[in-house]
Formats: sequence, C-alpha cells, structure tokens
Amino acid sequence: MRINLRENGLNFSAKPANMKAYTRAVTEGLEVLDKKVGIIIHNSSVPSAKSSTTGIGSLLSENARAAFVPFLREQAVTTIQQEPAYIRRLSDPSPYDPLSTSKNIYAIPLEVLATDEYDNFLSKETLAKIQGNAALQNEERVDYNFVAENYETALREAYNTYSHRTFTLLSDKTLMLALEFSSFKKQNMHELEPNAIYEVLTKKYNNEDWRNWNEEDRNLYDNGENTLYLKQLREDLRFEIEYHMFKQWIAEREIEKTNKLNGKRGIRIIADTPVAFTPAEEWRNKDLFMENFALGCPPDYFTIEGQRWGFAVLKPELIFNEDGSLGKGGKFLRKRYESIFKDSPGGVRIDHVIGLIDPFVYAKNEPHMTPANSGRLYSSPYKEAFEQYTKRNIDEHAAILEKIVFPAAAKYGISKDLVICEDLGEITIPVRAVIDRLQLTGLSVTQFGASGVDAPARNVIMPGSHDNKSFIEYTDEMFKNAGTSKQGRDHFIYKTHILGSDTVAPNQDINQYREELRSDKKRFMSASFAELFTSPAKKVQLFFTDFFGIGKTYNVPGSKKDCWTLRLQSDFEKLYYDNLANGLGVNFPEAIATAIRQRGTAFAEKHKDLLTRLDKFTKILKS
Repeated sequence: MRINLRENGLNFSAKPANMKAYTRAVTEGLEVLDKKVGIIIHNSSVPSAKSSTTGIGSLLSENARAAFVPFLREQAVTTIQQEPAYIRRLSDPSPYDPLSTSKNIYAIPLEVLATDEYDNFLSKETLAKIQGNAALQNEERVDYNFVAENYETALREAYNTYSHRTFTLLSDKTLMLALEFSSFKKQNMHELEPNAIYEVLTKKYNNEDWRNWNEEDRNLYDNGENTLYLKQLREDLRFEIEYHMFKQWIAEREIEKTNKLNGKRGIRIIADTPVAFTPAEEWRNKDLFMENFALGCPPDYFTIEGQRWGFAVLKPELIFNEDGSLGKGGKFLRKRYESIFKDSPGGVRIDHVIGLIDPFVYAKNEPHMTPANSGRLYSSPYKEAFEQYTKRNIDEHAAILEKIVFPAAAKYGISKDLVICEDLGEITIPVRAVIDRLQLTGLSVTQFGASGVDAPARNVIMPGSHDNKSFIEYTDEMFKNAGTSKQGRDHFIYKTHILGSDTVAPNQDINQYREELRSDKKRFMSASFAELFTSPAKKVQLFFTDFFGIGKTYNVPGSKKDCWTLRLQSDFEKLYYDNLANGLGVNFPEAIATAIRQRGTAFAEKHKDLLTRLDKFTKILKS
C-alpha cells in the first residue's frame, strides 16, 4: 500500500522517481557520515499481506520479498538481523531457548509449496483454507498454537504428496526435486537425524527435557551410533526422520534463494545465535558437557541472587588439546559456528560473548547460588572446583574467538568486524582485555545509559533490542519518573544534558535546547535517534518497534505473557508514515541532517545541497 505525502511536487506514492530521490538523499547522507543502518526484526514479526497470511511472518515469504524488503531498501537499510533460526519448543516460543539446531520451519513460506516450483506438493485448497482462517486472527500477534497446527497440516500434506509420487509415476519436476532432496539427505543425515529423533521422543513423552525420559531413550547415543536399539529406532522412525529432513531441505532451499535475492538488492541477513546449547545437542553429546555446573549470571544490582540460566557448559579440557589444536569439544563448537555463518552473509550476533571469554558458572544441583558454589570458570583459581581451568593470559581467554569463531566466519567470507559481540553484563578484567585487544564489535545501547559520544567507532549503537521496552515506553517512563522521584529527576537531567551536547547544532543556544528536550517527549525522541548518527559508531541498528514508532514491548525477560508474539501489521508502510507525521518512529532525513550540522558550520556548508534535500524530506514526513 502506498500513501500520498505531497510537498513541492514530491509524492511518496508515485514510484519510482520520488522515492528514488528520497532514498538517494538518505543514502548520500549516510555515506557522508560513514554510517550504515540495519533493522532488527524476527521472522515471526515480519508483516504479511492479509490475503496470503499464514498467521506468522517470514523473511522468506513472497510478501517480504515483494513489499517489506523493498520498503526497507527505500529507507537505505542494508542489514536485517533476525532471531536464532532454530526449532522452537512447543512449550515456549522464545527463539533463544530452542529445542534443537534444526532450522525454524515456521519461516517456510507455505505459499511456495502450492506452486510449480515444488510441483504443487501442497494443494491450493489446503493453502486457501489456512490463509482464510489466518486472516481472521489478530494480525498484530502470533498465536503459536494456531501456527503450529496449520504448519503441521500443510507440511505433512506436502511430504505425503511427495512420498506418494515417488512410489508412482514421477513427473519430471518431482524427479528433479527428489534427486535434490536425496543429495541433501546424504549430506545432512548425520547432523539432522538426532534432531528428528529428539523431536519424536519429546512427543512420545510429552516432555521436552530428555532427563525425564526412560533410561534407554535418555542414553540413546551414549554407547555410540550403532547399537541395536538405535538401529531399530531408526527403522521404526524412518518416515518421521525423512519428514524432518524434508522440512529442513525446504527451509535450507528457501534461505539460500532469499539470500541471493536480498544480496542483489543490497540487503544482507545477520544471524543471531544464543549462548545456550540446545537440549538435543546436550542429549546427543553428554560426554562434552560439565556434569555439575551450568552457565548463568552473577548477582548484581538487578538480580540479588543472580540468574540461573541452566545452560550446559562445554568441558574446558575438551575444547583445546595441550598443543593448542582443537579437541573434541572445540571441533564440535567450530562446526556449530560454521553452520551459523553459512546462512548469514551479513554476519552473526553472538549472544553473551562473555560466556566464550570468561563464563560465570554455578552448581546446578544446589538450591541457591553462593560464592562457594559459583564463580568465573576461567578466572577463579582460588576455588578448588575451577583451579584446573584457570587461564593465565589474554591469549588463552581469547582462544575460542581467535581459533574457533573467527576462522568459522572466515570460511564463509565473513570478516571479524561483522561478528557482533553482545557484551552487556559484568565486564571482568579478562573480558575487557580481550575486547580491547581484538577490537571486538560490541553494542552501545542508549537505554542502558550508553551515550552516543562514548560509543566506539567499531560498535553497533542502538536504542534497544528485543529485551528492552520500546523507545516510546522508555521515554514515557523517563518523563514520568522525572516528576515522581529525585533519582528519576537526576537521571533525566543528566540524560538530557548529555543528549543536548551530542546533538546541538552550531550557534544554537544549548541551554534552551536542553530545556526543549526536557519539555517535549517527541523532541527528546527525535534527538535520541539523531544521537545514533552523531556518535562515532559506524553501525546503527533499530529494533522494529523503534523503527516504526510502535509503543509496545516485544519481550520481557523472565516473563512469558505476550512475549515473542508482537508483529507488524499488513499496512506497515502506512503505519510508518502515519507515525512519522505524529512524531513517532525514526525520521531518517531529520536525524541525518542533525548529525551533519552537528559536525560544524564548515562541514554543513560543504554539504549544503544535501541538507536542503534532507530538510525538504524531513518536512514532508512530518506533514
């Protein structure tokens, strides 16, 4: 849907001429500032057309290719950071605690299965029924139970159709697809078969935790991969295993196709990878993990007792051999990262990179975390349980990144600066030393107190991510607290003082400007977005709620109510421009123009023509 925004003959509904002029101005502005802009949006939150929705979004869908991605390119966006693309748990839709490393099947665009490309494995009648029912759902929220049921119906039908045709007269198209699928199975069976079996067993026991299964299934891989029981299980589950492989083949195929198309358009996908290992990985490789300790977060101002994440920890002695080469655990980790970089031409965000440098662990069988049963695994030599794992220099603390992660990235042409290291949390001395020595691309989050002027050039600067309130909610809360408590007022005064310094134009009265920021929420928000561009950081990222001016929270850490379900509505473009007219969302011409002027009169004069164009578009977007 296009909307009419006319000013001085410029019309945002008349493509391509005027949108090209707009995009050209924004792109030139970013080049002048040496900045790149990216959006963070999870597949489930991507908008669908009402006529073709399946109840959940996908960057692989036809609507994303035809409407959403082109819209982002018009705003000069060059990267899209998605969620960890793994199989979700049925009990929890969080993509950061997945069931296995198999690909997220809910990103598969069902509509493509009802085309000649897949020889119409899915009937148009079934697709139409799913889309018709999905159109009646609340399009701003994902109902995962509804989605799971419909995807099972559609994908099972597609697989059954394919299977039936392979036993009857094959069409030329199905034959070609069958040969391709056969090749995929040969290449990926060893890695994906355990995930398929794990998924079946979770349904058998109605329990996603292998620790609650019977002994035979709990220890299925402990005695190797050729036991009589495992061989029999493979035979009994051969169709379910192939069905799992079928879904993974389609997902991989669509990812590769979409990456190629996006690349031609100038968009690259950034993956996200959780620090947690999946239960399927731990179940299959129990010998690689510590038995008594789990990864967590130490007590701090926000969590007095610390955070007991429960994530498995690789045995340190298995990561590297004495000669520095990769041990069994190191090879396992290297292979894991290679699979992530393979599908992520824009790079990868590593969740909690601290866990790769100086992890905090605790005794998982103890009821409470205490100084006696928890600590830094590699830097607590005074604790008997950790003494043998002590790393004594920065080289050793940096080894996992230098010998495993970065080589895995390089294998697929991903440079070190495209590895985004989420470094939020307690920065210990070894972590700081590794960050500084390797010049890691970290995060500067303004909601967490980072100011633009202090953001390193190598960092990604952002107002917030999936774990933050939307910037509208953050602003409302800050203004409210400024009037209800001394602490809130002091923070507000400090924040606006720094923000004023970061975004004030030459010859502008800074004290008056600061008062404007303190009296007008929308002025504060526009300055906060401009701060991203006045900062030294060369990469700007915006979570989709902040990008589009949506005042709703996507996820509340530690809660499950209404988390991970928010998504963009079908008329996302109208929403974007309507919100900009109301002072919400990111007005890119305004933010870029502010940053250019903030660099001084001479710099602004040098780019006078560009500023004229940016100011014109700023006015249009506000009208």
